[in-house]
Amino acid sequence: MHPAKYVLERTWRLRELETIHDNVFWRGAIPRISICVPTLHHDVSPLLEGLSKCEATDAIEVIVYDDGSRDHDLLARMQANAGHANAAVRIVSAHRNKGRAAARNAAIAHARADWILMVDADMTPDTPVFLQAYLDAIDHAGRPSIIVGGYSLLSAPNDRAYALHRWQARKSECIPATERSKAPSRYVFSSNVLVHRAVLDACPFDENFTGWGWEDTDWGLNAQKRFPILHIDNTATHLGLDSAAQLMGKYARSGANFARMAARHPEDAAAMPLFRMATRLRAVPFRKSFKWLAADVAKSESFPLALRGRALKTWRALVYAEAL
Repeated sequence: MHPAKYVLERTWRLRELETIHDNVFWRGAIPRISICVPTLHHDVSPLLEGLSKCEATDAIEVIVYDDGSRDHDLLARMQANAGHANAAVRIVSAHRNKGRAAARNAAIAHARADWILMVDADMTPDTPVFLQAYLDAIDHAGRPSIIVGGYSLLSAPNDRAYALHRWQARKSECIPATERSKAPSRYVFSSNVLVHRAVLDACPFDENFTGWGWEDTDWGLNAQKRFPILHIDNTATHLGLDSAAQLMGKYARSGANFARMAARHPEDAAAMPLFRMATRLRAVPFRKSFKWLAADVAKSESFPLALRGRALKTWRALVYAEAL
């Protein structure tokens, strides 16, 4: 093959997989923390702006992994905002969608630091010392670990349409470190968690989990067997709340992933209230009618929020009962 033709063909193949855009700070950066952000059809500019307002931005790099959005306008906006960031930023655009587990692994492959902070695209730091708090936690840990910062709703939208998601997040996710530490592996959500590279080398995300949900729980349960899990109060806000219909749509598509997680970790799954509820509901007669009723109550804004929340939990367990 002619050398020029080989170069052209190799370049085309690489572009079919990923295109890379680095801002001016990337080349010279020597980061202590690599922040990996998988995204799909979501503008990470608010997150980049939030990180730029933090102290210690000279100690980080940010890798944004666009998992096959193929939205040129979105990519141009993110690249422009990366140009205004006061930290090293790499934006990687994948040619095809891989799913969240594979996208996380692909983003991590670009990281240069020993510690990787996994943050979702719709998160933003709650305080200017967000990065410094993680640097201090690294010094305190002293060995390869998983360090979970936690969630909040501090800057989340208050629109009525998101009331159910706010209720669910407050009950299940926005939990202080003292409570999370009582069941460390249960609260390893990959939306704000700092991980040493040795952990990720030993326990990558399982790419057989497709779409949305439970790949981070599976990963946390695998990692806890070999590495310590530390919980601290260093929260980030989940900005991207969903309407009831959107949230239930995600849950509806996550049944197969839930079943895969439960099959891989039967003892851990047995300790989960959601799994126990789903298992009991498999024997309920007229389950489809019961599921329809629970969905109707969860979506209706005319019912009290606490009742809607309980209906959501029941409906989700019924969805998972069908997948088990």
